[in-house]
Amino acid sequence: MTVALPRRPRAARRGPTEAVDLADEGIHRDPVNHDPLAGATFSQRLAHRASAMISGRSSRRSFLTRTALVGSALAVGPIDFLLKPGTAYGYLCGTCSDGWTAFCCTVNGGSNTCPPNTFVAGWWKADNAAYCCGAARYIIDCNATCPTQCSCRCAGDSCDGRRTCCNQFRYGQCHLEISCYGPVVCRVATCTPPWKYDPSCTTSSATDNRTVNHGSPCLTTDCGSPIAKKYAELGGASGFLGAVTSPEKANSDRRGRVARYQNGNIYWTSTTGAHEVHGAILDEFAKQAGVNGVLKYPTSDTRSSSDGKSRYSNFENGRIYYLGSAGTFTVPAPYFAKHEGLGGVHGILGYPTAAVRTSGDKRSRYQNYAGGRIYVREGTVIEIHGAVFTKHEQIQGVYGPLGYPANDLVPAGDGRGKIQWFEKGLVFYTPTTGAFGLWGDILSRYADNGGVTGYLRYPTSEPTPVGDGRGTYATFERGRIYDSSTTSAFEVHGAVLTTYLDEGGPTGALGYPTSELDPRGTPGGRFQRFENGTIQYVSDSDVRVTLNP
Repeated sequence: MTVALPRRPRAARRGPTEAVDLADEGIHRDPVNHDPLAGATFSQRLAHRASAMISGRSSRRSFLTRTALVGSALAVGPIDFLLKPGTAYGYLCGTCSDGWTAFCCTVNGGSNTCPPNTFVAGWWKADNAAYCCGAARYIIDCNATCPTQCSCRCAGDSCDGRRTCCNQFRYGQCHLEISCYGPVVCRVATCTPPWKYDPSCTTSSATDNRTVNHGSPCLTTDCGSPIAKKYAELGGASGFLGAVTSPEKANSDRRGRVARYQNGNIYWTSTTGAHEVHGAILDEFAKQAGVNGVLKYPTSDTRSSSDGKSRYSNFENGRIYYLGSAGTFTVPAPYFAKHEGLGGVHGILGYPTAAVRTSGDKRSRYQNYAGGRIYVREGTVIEIHGAVFTKHEQIQGVYGPLGYPANDLVPAGDGRGKIQWFEKGLVFYTPTTGAFGLWGDILSRYADNGGVTGYLRYPTSEPTPVGDGRGTYATFERGRIYDSSTTSAFEVHGAVLTTYLDEGGPTGALGYPTSELDPRGTPGGRFQRFENGTIQYVSDSDVRVTLNP
């Protein structure tokens, strides 16, 4: 089906590069004397002559932008501009009768982007624009989509009161695939070339310098800021960020600035510089409250890890990892410093596997990693990893007999193993024995008897119920420690332990030990006492049991 497009009125269809018709500016020629300013107001005459005078005495480069700006301001409010404080921008507003379309930020809630039900249809430029610090300024038309959802009216702003949905025409360098279009809804003003702003636009140029200083209270200057430079470095609209959706503005925290694009954002502060955040990492950043959350501003663009397993972005107070289908995770302060101190993702903890969480008892916050966990409690940051972490979890973790870790895993001092302290006990580890925890009276006896450097060496079990409802025991590389509700904890080892077990152990005739084995050199051999008798050690082959009468 062929769509018949309404023709633009002759005056409106004038090519953007043609000379300015003074009648379009509200200045009417004198039909007798042909004086171009004969019908001009005082304001228009003053602006015209002031601009001519200044441009005649100065180089085009040094005065052109300010001449156009001042001239436009004088044409609207010369007395106010000359005698009252303020800037020229305040005088560059338009009305519904001037024939131009309103700016998008006026009709789109302050956003200098095409509103819903419109599309980027075409563009022109205005050279030497003060808004772009002397560079070209680009005006992009946002035409209504079909079927048209708007009708001709005034924008209604106190300053930018130009028309909207009135001008039915299109310059047509953008979205050439769209043939049906409605009137121009609004104009986007940008210092970014349209073919970088929206990849659908061609570079076919049109120029209309009458619009060089058209303004609106919601428009700001764009002078090649660090954000703009970063955007250009990343390929502009043709890069992975895509077209601009919200131009650069100050953040609510007053520290930095942000610009938003189809696929990401660029953030800037004077201390961090300008850095992009995009994709799943940006989504996670938003969940963390962005620059107002714990992470604050990015300090790097998105990077790839050396192992090829992740993409990540650094922030002032942490890092976000993107692990593909495995998820996207934030490692915030103070977890990040601890994690990095242990080698980061290449260290003992590896990659994060979950977000930071609050423990069920509300006493801590923690984060899980492939190889362990980091706890933050009462201002203390402690990690637990490997076999010790696995063992701790097996015995109910922080809710079990050990409670929370009290320090990181450290060498035991014997060159063999490692020890980690907990609120209520310790976990001992060697590559040959594995990890086992001790607590209560059994741990106290073990420590009194020399711990890992004593006779027993390393534990090979946790305290385990005997099964009689009375006592517990723990096994070690060279013996055992028994404890009960009516006796203290005592060590039993060597040939004495072998004989004791042969006699049935704590549930046999002897019952629980009530003393340690006598020291070496005891006359008549060494003795160990039990609830119901004695074991006398003479030699490994001579061990005697005596039961109480």
